[in-house]
Amino acid sequence: MEHQYPDHRVDGRRTYCVTGATGYVGSWLVKSLLEKGYAVNAAVRNLGSCDRLLTLWGGGDRLKLFRADLHEEGSFDDAVHGCHGVFHVAASMDAIVNQLTDDGNY
Repeated sequence: MEHQYPDHRVDGRRTYCVTGATGYVGSWLVKSLLEKGYAVNAAVRNLGSCDRLLTLWGGGDRLKLFRADLHEEGSFDDAVHGCHGVFHVAASMDAIVNQLTDDGNY
């Protein structure tokens, strides 16, 4: 049985969303997708942190930036709308790290 998946393309190109696009893995993934000719919706927490990466990414009209936060329900809706797929490489920065105690336990 052959599956039929919607083909969401921008000007003939497949579009992918990358969450955590300003992180180490996410930024290289965005760059790689753009180099392969795909369109990318980059989901980031802070749009102001993208300036240095815009130079790295290039992409022109194939790159769209979206503000999104893992802690805000619905904030990824616009970023993923119409995408062929999503690369979820965002991580919450709210992890609590316990300090090392005197007895060596964490």
